[in-house]
Amino acid sequence: MHKYGDCSFCGGEVKEEKVELDYRYQGKLFIFQNVPSGVCQQCGEKYLPAKVAKEIEHRIQTKQKWDKTISVPVDVLPEEVAV
Repeated sequence: MHKYGDCSFCGGEVKEEKVELDYRYQGKLFIFQNVPSGVCQQCGEKYLPAKVAKEIEHRIQTKQKWDKTISVPVDVLPEEVAV
């Protein structure tokens, strides 16, 4: 188990939990499940240990066959909404 300090955003306590992580890399969205991560109990900010972050990047760069693939709806708001 990784030792986490207090949250750098709100100062809350950070505890290790298994989370689902959305990770964007080179314009693609990857979803990882069962990821050990520090989660702030106050604001929800997530912290990845370096070992976990390196493993995720390694899998994105080398994995040939993924466990699952899902379809994700995408919508683009018109310019007049963004103003």
